[in-house]
Amino acid sequence: MGSRIEVDASRIECEINPMIYGHFIENMARCIYGGLLENERPGRARGPWKVREDIVDWTSELRPPVLRWPGGLYADGYFWRDGIGPRDARPLRRNRYWSRYGPFTSVLDHNWFGTDEFMEFSDRLGAEPYVNVNFGTGSAAEAARWVEYMNGDGETVEGERRASNGHPEPWQVRYWGIGNEMYGVWALGHSGPLDYARRYLEFRDAMAEVDPGLRYVAVGADHYFSKTWNREVLSGAEGRMDLLSIHIYLPGMERVLGVAATRGLRGGSAMYQAIVAAPLEFERRLELAAEDIRAVMGDDSDIGIALDEWNLWWKPSQLLVPHWTLRDALFICGMFHCMHRCAETVRMGNIAQLVNVLGVMSTAGARSYRSPLYYAFLLYRRHGHPMRLHTRVECDDFESPRLGGIPSMRSVPFLDCSATLSTDGSKLTLFVINRNLSEEVRASVSLDGFTPAGVTGVHCLNGPGEGAANWYGRDKTVMVESSEADVGDVLPEYRFPAHSVTALAFEQ
Repeated sequence: MGSRIEVDASRIECEINPMIYGHFIENMARCIYGGLLENERPGRARGPWKVREDIVDWTSELRPPVLRWPGGLYADGYFWRDGIGPRDARPLRRNRYWSRYGPFTSVLDHNWFGTDEFMEFSDRLGAEPYVNVNFGTGSAAEAARWVEYMNGDGETVEGERRASNGHPEPWQVRYWGIGNEMYGVWALGHSGPLDYARRYLEFRDAMAEVDPGLRYVAVGADHYFSKTWNREVLSGAEGRMDLLSIHIYLPGMERVLGVAATRGLRGGSAMYQAIVAAPLEFERRLELAAEDIRAVMGDDSDIGIALDEWNLWWKPSQLLVPHWTLRDALFICGMFHCMHRCAETVRMGNIAQLVNVLGVMSTAGARSYRSPLYYAFLLYRRHGHPMRLHTRVECDDFESPRLGGIPSMRSVPFLDCSATLSTDGSKLTLFVINRNLSEEVRASVSLDGFTPAGVTGVHCLNGPGEGAANWYGRDKTVMVESSEADVGDVLPEYRFPAHSVTALAFEQ
């Protein structure tokens, strides 16, 4: 079968919210302490700690649109007052949530990185801050005081406290999450959906009284955990939210034995096929959540979805030493296409997490490196545009096997495409993932309603093989290589390399 890609630039289908390319940091394992922060006196819990400039520089290159903190499950045991004021006066506490799972995930609450440090970090990156309040073990009054500390002027009690801590101007945080995974028995403050909805409104009303301009993220649930939670929460909370939070990790950490069995019986190629096809399962689950919103609130509802925790995860060691390969970078790019296709509803995404814990980047002592996942983000942040265009693809397909929580799928297309257009209509980028493990795909490419001129930017994410990985001292084994080509060398036909992601950047 001949492959064909057709893009119609006259058919703008939807605007893609740039916040789908967001990130997430939480005080667990070595994400913040030992990741984002480096101890200037190793072995001394109180530090002093300093922000790693290499991580800041690399993250800045990604231009993160939004950054979520302090959790995550950690947020529902975190008391924000512990993390403000003079650092030498801040308490050193046991990690209230992650200590239950032992030394691999637990770190002390050093409280060196608190509210103002998070805001300074977000400010340096130019990222929109997204803060989760302590719903599980905290109170509505405490959450409202945190809003006042963040956003109140100097005439308020907490605003004056913030000013005395060196920040006279309000931080103006707009996005606030109320709770995290409350549907799960593992969560601090676990509750049923109607109890959650009732308390959610208490928190929301108390916070709105301090600042009426906030945007609220309520706890939603992937249907894997509950098929009824979303509708009961939406109804019980009367739709008084801006975003519904959904968390999805596949193949699933609880499926580690099933994943090992698939790899053992069918080999690495089966793992590859299942993982690069996994975004289709994410898309199916996100559509179920969107159906919940429409069913309760109507087709015209403005409530969106925040996919504010997502990633691959199937074994505990990935929390400590994530070893991502080119295969996993192709999955990330597939997730961006998934969120492009779901852009009418999915308005925020936060990969878990930025450093070390399933990390986009990793550190060990003074060393650090950028994983293949980093370059996937870099490709789309540099070359993506805000308007999704109508795209039609014809190509061969394959059947992917079951892998843990990823079901077996038939007719998975080898080519996964997404075309984006700049606001002024002068630039168009066509992203093409070639999932074929061993062969390039030659495809005809047509752009209707757009006449490219001059040269085309060709940006290709690839590596020596699907198992290629980056590591300390060699973090460009998998990377993006950029070149320029005459338009006539790209259109009307292009050869997309095996196991690659190509961005063809056109201008007219």
